[in-house]
Amino acid sequence: MSPVPEPFRIDVAPETLAWVTDRVKTARVIPDIQHPQGKEWAHGIPTSAVQELVDYWRDEYDWRKVEQRLNLTFKMFTVDIEEAGETLNVHFVHHRSSRGGAVPLIFAHGWPGNFLEVEHLLKLTEPEDPAQQAFHIVAPSIPGFVFSSEPQHPDFTIARIASVYHKLMQTLGYTHYVGQGGDWGSFILRSMAISFPEACVGIHLNYIFAIPPSPVKNPLALLRLVVRWFTADEKTRLARIQWWMKEEFGYTAIQGTKPQTVSYALLDSPVGMLAWIREKMQDLTDPDFTWPKETVVTWAMLYLLSGNAGHARLYKNGMQTAKGEVLDVKISKEVAFGASCFPRDVGYVPRWWAQASIADNIVFWREHEKGGHFASLECSDVLERDFLEFFGKISVERRAVFVKAGKETGAS
Repeated sequence: MSPVPEPFRIDVAPETLAWVTDRVKTARVIPDIQHPQGKEWAHGIPTSAVQELVDYWRDEYDWRKVEQRLNLTFKMFTVDIEEAGETLNVHFVHHRSSRGGAVPLIFAHGWPGNFLEVEHLLKLTEPEDPAQQAFHIVAPSIPGFVFSSEPQHPDFTIARIASVYHKLMQTLGYTHYVGQGGDWGSFILRSMAISFPEACVGIHLNYIFAIPPSPVKNPLALLRLVVRWFTADEKTRLARIQWWMKEEFGYTAIQGTKPQTVSYALLDSPVGMLAWIREKMQDLTDPDFTWPKETVVTWAMLYLLSGNAGHARLYKNGMQTAKGEVLDVKISKEVAFGASCFPRDVGYVPRWWAQASIADNIVFWREHEKGGHFASLECSDVLERDFLEFFGKISVERRAVFVKAGKETGAS
């Protein structure tokens, strides 16, 4: 018998909330040293930024009001999914459209994000324009993140997460689907496209990472890479990736080697978790973007509520296996591929490189002049337009599977 999803509401235990509140009230915000102007974040998040957030968390932030708003905004569920010999209780958002011909869309988040990133895309379920394509939206929490249980298997890889997501869509009656995501979500969706090409009709990503082209299959593309035959804009975007890998990648090494150890500190210190994720938010958006204090604190709260090291363990399991499971395998022409590239993101390759190393069937590619890593939050309207254009370019034959699937299941 197929597992039955259960409705889910956020209801943090009073003792848990009291513990967080007490830790924030008694937090020790250590002093920083003096930095040259413009280099205030060079050693990490400065004291002034942490103190401002701590003061807000202590004096103004109201988790119960946030909790109520989240419960009203998101239709949430949990369901048991069997994978790798264990049962995972997976948390997910599920908004079904009332429109006939609505298409299933799975939204895949990454770190330090969470399922809240799907909020601005939920209007795709009931678009104002009656002629616009509608979507059933599913946004799972990665196993080990927020309210999804943590896998106990020591090497729960990207491919296993992709399998969980695929099984979730099948459980919901969605035999065919499309996907959208960035960060780790982009790797998960690529793995779904590789492993389940008949079901995964297309994926649209806003974080692009690739290994060098094959010297056997794509010698000209590799030569172009070796001689650095890039446009000026491509050089700028790729230089940003190199800067990130050199100057900002320490968190990956820490979480990718000893995720359990660092998680003792992060899960035992609300302010520690706050500083850890806020510091990584800083350089991933346009300079004129301001992170709302409530958003930052809420994201920290969601990681605290997970109560496990899954958020960090993803880096150990994912980094060790991403090459063999995802990066070394090209997505077949059966799956439509689309990309939106934002200049403040830290995952990018030119289209010709992606054509050689990522996917055979690139139907949409757009490079924007503004925007960053958290596109669904920072520039949701742009991301929405790109996704709709991408979907419109999927072949008529492949889009027809949604009509057939709807008739077979009786889904609207």
